[in-house]
Amino acid sequence: MNKSENESKYWVACGALWVAFSILLGAAGKHILMADGAEIRAENLSTASQFGMIMGLSLMVLAALRWMRFWSAYAPWPERLLGTGLLLFSGGLAARSLAPESMVSDLMSPCIPCGGVLLSAGFFLVAIQTIAVLYVKNDRE
Repeated sequence: MNKSENESKYWVACGALWVAFSILLGAAGKHILMADGAEIRAENLSTASQFGMIMGLSLMVLAALRWMRFWSAYAPWPERLLGTGLLLFSGGLAARSLAPESMVSDLMSPCIPCGGVLLSAGFFLVAIQTIAVLYVKNDRE
């Protein structure tokens, strides 16, 4: 098994963990924060949960496609950008919602916009790599 396959499996596992974590975040927002009357924090947690689920599934799909050698000529930067962006974006929103007065929240809150930029950059890179595989690479053959 080569390094690329190991990294693909790592990203599949990370995506699955984010989906599981997102389910817990959604439940925490619905049952804990809404019961405490913290609607804004619950809404932020809901956003973190939704992005976590969608991006976690996206990580799994992208890693599986790479593992099946769709993007074999390219380094797994889309997965790296998505994984880091997800941690900063959803992780920052979760920290701000669950522990708004904590040091973790103070550290993560400024990173939330950077996480959003990394998520977008990851998908732009997916588009570029896909176009290259489908059109540019085929023109050379």
